[in-house]
Amino acid sequence: MSTLPWTGHLNQIWSSLITAEFLKNGIDTFFISPGNRNAPLIAALAYENRAIKKICIDERAAGYRALGYAKATGRPGVLVCTSGTAPANYYPAVIEASREDIPMIILSADRPPELVGSDANQTIFQQDLYGNYCRKTLFLPCPDAAYPLEALLSKLNHVISHPEGPVHVNFPFRDPLTPEVSGHPPVAADLIEKASRLYEHFQPYTAYCRNNVCPDLSVLVNAIQTASRGMIMIGRLDLPQDAPALDGLLQNIVWPVFCDIASSLKSVIPATRQIFSLDHPEAVRLINAYDPDIILQFGSGLVSKHYYASILPQSRATVIQVSPRSGLRDPAHRVHLRINAPIATVAVRLKSELSPVSSADSINHLMMQMDRLRRLVKSCMDLESLSFALIASTLLEEIPENDGLYLGNSIAIRAFDAVLPSVVRNIRVISNRGVSGIEGNIATSIGFAEGAGCPVTAVIGDLSFLHDLNSLLFLRESKAPVILVVVNNGGGRIFERLPMIRFPQILHPYMTAPHNLNFKMLAEQFELPYFRIDRPQELAEKYRLALQSKQSTLLEVLLSPENDLRIFQAMQQARLT
Repeated sequence: MSTLPWTGHLNQIWSSLITAEFLKNGIDTFFISPGNRNAPLIAALAYENRAIKKICIDERAAGYRALGYAKATGRPGVLVCTSGTAPANYYPAVIEASREDIPMIILSADRPPELVGSDANQTIFQQDLYGNYCRKTLFLPCPDAAYPLEALLSKLNHVISHPEGPVHVNFPFRDPLTPEVSGHPPVAADLIEKASRLYEHFQPYTAYCRNNVCPDLSVLVNAIQTASRGMIMIGRLDLPQDAPALDGLLQNIVWPVFCDIASSLKSVIPATRQIFSLDHPEAVRLINAYDPDIILQFGSGLVSKHYYASILPQSRATVIQVSPRSGLRDPAHRVHLRINAPIATVAVRLKSELSPVSSADSINHLMMQMDRLRRLVKSCMDLESLSFALIASTLLEEIPENDGLYLGNSIAIRAFDAVLPSVVRNIRVISNRGVSGIEGNIATSIGFAEGAGCPVTAVIGDLSFLHDLNSLLFLRESKAPVILVVVNNGGGRIFERLPMIRFPQILHPYMTAPHNLNFKMLAEQFELPYFRIDRPQELAEKYRLALQSKQSTLLEVLLSPENDLRIFQAMQQARLT
């Protein structure tokens, strides 16, 4: 075990104890932004060889990088910053983490209380900075010999133990901020001895055990066994073990299933079992005609709004939801039974307790119709023109087994949600759908790649790219390769797929925000390999070259918004005769 590196000042002793306590809890990755007020924390980490340290110039990007890391590992990273606006720059990532129950720890340095509200430089009121979006907060005092070290560690362990969302630890420091200070009153020998003993102890000062008990499933088993027309909806899944557990369960329940793209199951479950889209009017009509008597929903937050707006309000089905997430996860207010438990745990138990549920004629009829519709819609795709639909279809066929796929918001994730790949493979799909922001996409994909230790393909729009340019520095430095596919259609074109298209004087340029930029020079600035894609035939070819390079690469797909809209409308207008 390491020995306490600094003993000359309480700022450094407290900082060393706190960083060591994180490590004892298995929290070993720190996203550090430069600053002076957080210098004691930086010094403690600089001498902590057990810590994984990521240097992050931009705090907003650092927040999303930590978010991606937590999505990959299930463990929080620690964001370390100075005072003032620095912790405020984490706010968008904090909101996303809060909505998605993603663990995140913010360790912000602060000015001492006598300077807060005094017009001192780089000082704001940091208490309750994140409001309701923080699960727990700890506002420490300035390091003080009268404050028991046991209380410091006990309180820290209480707020960081199994965080299911963001946790904020605020740490004020008085000068001096350097580790060794000549002429400063020495720290008492007995306090140094106690600090050394606590630092060298190999376990957390206070350990917390998580309750992970699966509830009684008899009501759910009975509902499934007695249903005549069941349907399964699989939304976003939280943990890597959820998808394979549900795949096993679906071998026992032969019902129509819709796999949201963020479930990571769309490319695993056979296409003949799947409802290919909830965004297509004809698919919604077929589901409503099927009239399920029970809907079993795993996870939450489907990409398509039509499940909540066009299916559930008209359905008489009993809706049962399995989700471990906190809070109300029911936009349509239609859930009759909520099982608040880990999805993988429920799926494994359910499979062992269920007798196989056979397929009925009504189910077979629905799936035959769905398959016809899927083929008809696919035939409307113009293979000679680049479109979001073609990009999604091509990349889902090409992405390697066990890679990650990060999907940006707006059109990108919707395009992938409406495609059923013909090739079955396991891929982990990542998205920021808690509040569906378009910032921080590049940083999130990099954080996930670093945490998972696997290559990631990220598909984002041009405005998302412009929102996160600072993260190209992370991209260049990432040891885990990220192939960044930027679809450049000259602005925010999703609004042309919404009712606002009837008001062109409002739509253009205020909502589409055209920019007339391309991104080759940016790739050169950050020393990134770059491919420009103008024709459909180039997409698979240049994507394969990027994969073969095994390094982070920027692929810019130049897309005509007029052609893309034309193809989208043709696909949406397809109807069964």
